[in-house]
Amino acid sequence: MEYSIRFSSIKEMLDLCRKQIMGDIKKEDIDAILRHKDYEFEFKRYKDRVSDSEFIDYFLKIGNLSESEIANIDLKAHHKYYQDLLKNLDFYHEKLNELEKLLTPALFEEQISIALKGLPDDIILPKFNFIFTIGIGRSFGYVYENCTHFDFLQLVNDMSISEFCSTIAHEVHHVGINSIYETLDLNNLSLEELFYINFSGEGLAVKYCNNAQGVISKSIYAGKKNIGLDNFTWDYLNNDFYNTMDKFKDSINKIRDNKIKSPEELTKHMLEYWMNPYTDEQAKTEIPKLKHFRLYSFGNDIWGIIHDCFGKKAVFETLKNPKNFPNMFNKALEKIGRIDLYI
Repeated sequence: MEYSIRFSSIKEMLDLCRKQIMGDIKKEDIDAILRHKDYEFEFKRYKDRVSDSEFIDYFLKIGNLSESEIANIDLKAHHKYYQDLLKNLDFYHEKLNELEKLLTPALFEEQISIALKGLPDDIILPKFNFIFTIGIGRSFGYVYENCTHFDFLQLVNDMSISEFCSTIAHEVHHVGINSIYETLDLNNLSLEELFYINFSGEGLAVKYCNNAQGVISKSIYAGKKNIGLDNFTWDYLNNDFYNTMDKFKDSINKIRDNKIKSPEELTKHMLEYWMNPYTDEQAKTEIPKLKHFRLYSFGNDIWGIIHDCFGKKAVFETLKNPKNFPNMFNKALEKIGRIDLYI
């Protein structure tokens, strides 16, 4: 796999933060750094979630804003990181120096090899860019186009080195899965088949790269489990497994009964429940408590159990022929004595 590592925008943003602290910030200064190709990439990915004009307005006022005054959920959720950055700018300069020493080709090649263990043996990964910025939204890591992005602020505050390494492998795994999706004729798959595929990307990435422990799917490797996964979120979602299973069966029945009739309706359904970042008691105006969606935890269980019972080859044969998923899933349930969960 050919790849590049980009983090040149971080020093420029740290310099901009120095201007903010000194009270010497101008709109033109912020606009100039947002023209950096890595920030243009970020805004392209966030689309309507965070606009450049929203970010500029936010950054001009950042020193005097509280979370309650910020309407945009991404900016609100990320605000505490910017506040810490402005209070501890020298510390973040030191961390940038550490990052430059950490990001060696050997580190990335090791994590790429881990990701490859959880992909078909014959897969060829495309050329790829690893981008690090002082982020504009609440996502820590994501794959978009031919790039994967990591937020420097969350990396410094929330990640150990081992957790960060697992995140690299996780995102590389997405690159491999995406190359498999590209071989599928998605326009001619049934809604039920598309529904199952929705769970495979995040579910298999945490299975193979984060050593995830689910409820019916077990961690693969000896040693630490759930590496790089948020403890609160993972416990919350695993503890809610049986409610989620009921919702899974209900979703399948709605598709089979033609109550979900189109890809657009399926997408809406996925966003409302399976990609909902809020706990049950939260209002939608609050900062979401869940760092991972149910697609992660439940995807790990429903696709991971196929690996546990029949191996990696069976997983990817099923992914390439998703009409076989119900049969493979039920066969795996039978093997572990959980026919009560049949779909």
